[in-house]
Order: sequence, then structure tokens, then C-alpha cells
Amino acid sequence: MQFSAIFFLVLFLLQSAEAQSLPVPPRPADALTGSAFANLIWSMDREQREEQIYSQIISGNIPEFIRELKGVTSTGTIGGASYSAVYYVIPDYLAVGSDSNYFLTPMTPLLAQRICDALNCILPTKKMVDQIYSAAPCKLKPQPIPPSPQMTTVPVFSQHNDSVRTQRNKHISQYPLGVLVGGTKKDVIISNYIYQNLKTNVPKPVVIYGWHQLNGQPIQPVYNGHGETYADYSHGIRLVLDSVVVNGVTKTFSQLLSDPLLCVLVSDEGIIQKPYYTLSGTITPAPKSFCVTWDSPTSLAISAIPSTGTTFKAFWGNDGLYFNDSTSEFSSSITLYDLPADSTFFFKLRAESSQGYSLFSEVLAAVTSSKEPEVLIVNGFDRGSSGNTYNFIRQHGSAFMNNGYPFSSATNDAVLQGLDALQNYTVVDYILGDESTADESFSDAEQELVKEFLRHGGKLFVSGAEIAWDLDYKGSASDKDFIHNFLKHRYVYDAPNNQAGVYYQAEPEAGNIFDGIGLISFDNGTQGTINVRYPDVITGINGGINCLKYLNVTNQYAGIYFEGIFSGGSIEGKVICIGFPFETIYPESKRNSFLEKVILFFNTPVSVSEEKIMNVNSFHLYQNYPNPFNPRTKIKYSVPNTDFINEVSARMIQLKVYDILGNVVAVLVNERKAPGNYEVEFDASNLSSGIYCYRMQSGGFTQTRKLLVVK
Repeated sequence: MQFSAIFFLVLFLLQSAEAQSLPVPPRPADALTGSAFANLIWSMDREQREEQIYSQIISGNIPEFIRELKGVTSTGTIGGASYSAVYYVIPDYLAVGSDSNYFLTPMTPLLAQRICDALNCILPTKKMVDQIYSAAPCKLKPQPIPPSPQMTTVPVFSQHNDSVRTQRNKHISQYPLGVLVGGTKKDVIISNYIYQNLKTNVPKPVVIYGWHQLNGQPIQPVYNGHGETYADYSHGIRLVLDSVVVNGVTKTFSQLLSDPLLCVLVSDEGIIQKPYYTLSGTITPAPKSFCVTWDSPTSLAISAIPSTGTTFKAFWGNDGLYFNDSTSEFSSSITLYDLPADSTFFFKLRAESSQGYSLFSEVLAAVTSSKEPEVLIVNGFDRGSSGNTYNFIRQHGSAFMNNGYPFSSATNDAVLQGLDALQNYTVVDYILGDESTADESFSDAEQELVKEFLRHGGKLFVSGAEIAWDLDYKGSASDKDFIHNFLKHRYVYDAPNNQAGVYYQAEPEAGNIFDGIGLISFDNGTQGTINVRYPDVITGINGGINCLKYLNVTNQYAGIYFEGIFSGGSIEGKVICIGFPFETIYPESKRNSFLEKVILFFNTPVSVSEEKIMNVNSFHLYQNYPNPFNPRTKIKYSVPNTDFINEVSARMIQLKVYDILGNVVAVLVNERKAPGNYEVEFDASNLSSGIYCYRMQSGGFTQTRKLLVVK
């Protein structure tokens, strides 16, 4: 039976887009009728009953009229543009048996999900249930049975089945079998309420909704008060083909429901990041530990932690939302060659083992640039929060690229397991969303890695709500040491004035690094990321300087910065921490400007006291500052002491600026220089906007960096 199911699924996928049928084999000639099947499972316990239901459906014992799917259309105007989504559903609730004798069988969401996984289907959302009912030509009056302890047993299932079938048969002449029907059952739905807003005594619920009356009002509001092993006579399973056409483009529901704009076509809950019920132990775990890194100007490498009996595939695209191509299988690493230069590529992984395919991983990205990136973006936001789309690399990465900085990225698990090292980069950007105590903002092991990075001169940008809540207010002694002495701040309030969901704006503290940026707004749940109901109120300590404050409250700070020597270190490092997630800042132009200020601070040269000639032991070309700039910027470079090199004291230095075609547009230095630290000003008044490179050469030494002219 397993082979047959796979065969017919493949056959289904090879058919034309117009052939919309449920991918199950033909009904066997000796298959049980609905009433015979009801008798078979009459006295079985739930587990035995559900195994029998699964076996019958996967082998093809369903009515013919259930097989032919019906199209349902949703339309809407989004951002001033018109959209239409078309999806396909079974015309009635899932049943076992024949057209003349079928049994509408309730089942748990766990069984419904198994069937969905086998048949390339999903369950509907609340909004889709409403749409299906509206589209149904045949609307029947609900037939409730008084509640009792027997309502979860097959005898009551059978009683209700007979009642519904009798009612349906009265309308056969007007609405033949196969016409879309509504009103006969409650729906088991996919919803954020599977994983959020849980009842204290129901950690793993079934979510039900619907059973529309003839006036269009549902009897059952969205409810998650029953456990995942619960099913009563009123529950129905409406399968939806996992393929939806939006303005002529075919997507999966996972793609559509994770789209912050288009999800409204089929969801009135916003993004539904997990459109499924979790089947413990029956699916391959999704990849969590991987990274995407620069390999050459036209190649990128993907590395993952290998697992016995498991292989990976990587799917990629150019916007972080849609993934149309995939790599071949790999077990630990793969390199993609011949990619367009200076382009951003987004990736998500899927694992396969003897248990089948996993769900997709979070999204990472990297850039094919002429030089190995100095920026690593680490996604440490694992918490299943409402609005966590697991692709906030989009906002972080685009802001770095807008400021002329290519990047690589990694999951925090990959950093912990050594797939990539923070020390390989000059700047590290940590995505933490509203991670909080639910999934640890920084584990003890991560804290040690971050400490070493800062001690060796690293530059760290950390953003997220509830970091201080987790590490300081709820943290251990080591957590408190880390946030106080390395992140340089302490917890004050869980939200401004301790009022959740009220304050969504901040402004710069005068005279500090964000001075001049103006008002900063962050997401209240309407901008496609997370609703930042609990932005941390923090204050700088141990040298941390307050640089952002929440609007309309007094002395309640949203951000700090620090530059100097960290405990146990010998090289100046820098850190910026803000109490709300960077990805939630809007509009995009403000987010880009915010990161520009971060980069400018990171690129500001060290103090004169640390630039003594006696400490210059190697050539170095620093990042220009400011960057981007118009029209002038400064470039700093170092020439080493003769104590450290076995050559003449003065060195021949060339410092030139090139356009993207390799043409020299300016010669800034072309002379011998004694050991020391130097700074030269570059005036780009005669150049157009764009990315340029500047290169320092001396003997066998060459170093190149990028700068961005913005006019």
C-alpha cells in the first residue's frame, strides 16, 4: 500500500495543472462499504481505529465524489494591487466507503496530518473554512447531538453520519454528489493557536472552527481547549491540495502563509509559520545547524552538521520568500559555482532520512562579492513567536548590502558547533527577535564565544526584545556577568512604564551615535514582522552609554553602546545593543539609515593613545568612515615598524580607488611612508553614486575594501 500511495502521488504531480484530483489509487473492488467499516472499528480503541482509517484511505477506499477537487477563489487588494488566490478542496468531509454507502469519519489532528503528508495536502485555515462555506452551493443545516461522554465513540459517530447522509440525500437531485457542501461538520484547522495562546492544561491542542448555520454564522469559534488526541462526532476533515495559484504563480501554502503581505488572502491570523500539526517521532527533524558562507567572487558554500542516514538539499532564491531551485543532495557541505557576482542568495534546507523529508529550516543568505565579507549575521531567533517568519535575514542582509557590506550568515547552532567562527569576521550581527527565556537569548556556550570575540577586538551588534529580561531579570549569575560586563547594560523594565503593547517608537539621545536619525518606529504587528509588545527598557553600565530612548516616557532607554577593552582582553572592541529587534524597524529606509549609524560607529578609528607607532606591527587598511558618504570620506592605514620587518624604514605605499570595472578613478597615496598610522581624505565630488573599491599595496602586501558613494 505504501508503494501504491507513492506511485499515485508521483503520477498526480506529473499531470497537468488543470487535473485537480486527490492523489489516491483507485478504490479496490473488494473494499469495505462505509457501514461495514463502521462495524469493523465499532469497539476499537482510538489508536487501533485510526490505523484502520489511515489504511483504508491510503489504499483508495474513499467515495468517487470525494476525489475530484473543487476550486475556491480568494481575492483582495494589497498595497494598491489586486490579487487572486485559487486553491482546491475535497467537496465534502473525508469519508471511507463508496458513493452509495460512505462513512464520514472524525479523526484526531495527528491522523489528519499523517494523511495530509501522504497526499500532498494541508488542512484549511479559519478564513479558508469561511471561504469554502461561502463558495459551497449546497449549504446544510447543522445537526448537533446533545453532549455526552459517548460523543467521542464510533456509535455516536455512526449516528451523526446517518443523520447527515439522510439530510444530504434530500438534496441529491439539485446538488449531486461531488458538489461543494458546507454546514455539516466543524473543521479541524491549521492555526497559530496550535502552538500559541495555549490553555494551561492543554499543551498540544487540536484547533477546531466552523459548523456554519444557514445564516452564515459558525456555531464553533476558534477553540484549542481539547488535546491533540481528541475527536468527537462533530469534527470533519477537509483536505486542501498543497498548491495555490496567486496571480498565475503557483506556491505552496507554506510559502503563502509565511508571506507577510499575501498571507491575508487565506489567513485572518496574519502569518502562520507552522501550518501543520507536529507528529512526534514520525518525521525527520528540520536542519538547525548550518551556515552559508562566501567561497569566491562567484561561489558560495553551504555547510551542515552531518547526521547518520540523513542527507540535505538546499533550496535557493533571490528574495528570501520564494525558493524555486534546489541543489543536489549532500551530507555535510556543498558549493554552488558560477553564480552572478555581487548578488544576494537566500537558502533554506530540507533533510531526508528513512523517515521521509523534514520540514524546511529557517532561511539564511550570503553574498557573492569580490572579497571575503567582514560581516557575519547570526540567526539566534528560534522561538516560535507569533510573527516569527524565520527569514529575518532579509531585513538584516538587505540593510548591510544597502550600506555596501556583503555578508555571510549562520544559525547560532552552527556557531556553537564550530561550522563558522565569530573571529573570522570584523562585525557580527545577532538576530534575537523576542527570544527571551523560552529559548535562551545567549546560552552559556554562546556567551563564551561572544566574550572571546569582543576580547579580540570584535564589533558586535545585538538587537531583540527581552534580552535583558532573560539575561538580567531572569538570569543566572553567569548571565548577569555577561550582560553587565560584555553587553554593558542592565534590565530596568519589561516594557516602557511596564505597559505592554503601548510604546512602539524611540528617538536618539542627543550627542550620541544615533544623533540626527530622527524618530524610529518599530512593528506593532502590522508591518509583517513581530508585534514588539515587550521592548526591553535598559540602561548602560560599566562604560555602556545610553544612546536611544523610548518616546513619551522619561529616561527610559532603548539602546546602549560601548567601545574599549573588555574584561580579559587586550584589544579595543565595540558593542551596540538595542531593546527591540532591528528587523522590526520601518520603513526600510529608516532601517538602512539606522544600520548606517551602527557601521559608522564601528568604523570610527581607535583612540590616539592606542595608535602609537610602537604598536604598529603589520600593514593594515581600515574601512573608510563615514560610509556611505557624500562627497568626502576618510581612509586610515598603517605602515609597520622596521622592528617587525627586515627591510628599509620607509616603505613605498600605493593607495588607489577603482570603479567596479577596475578603472583607477583616484590615486590617494603614491610615495614612501615611514612606519606609523596615516589618514587621507578622499573627495568623490566628481564621481557618480555607486560602489567603489580602494586598494593599498606595498611590496607583497595588498588589501582591498569597498566604499559607497551616495548622492
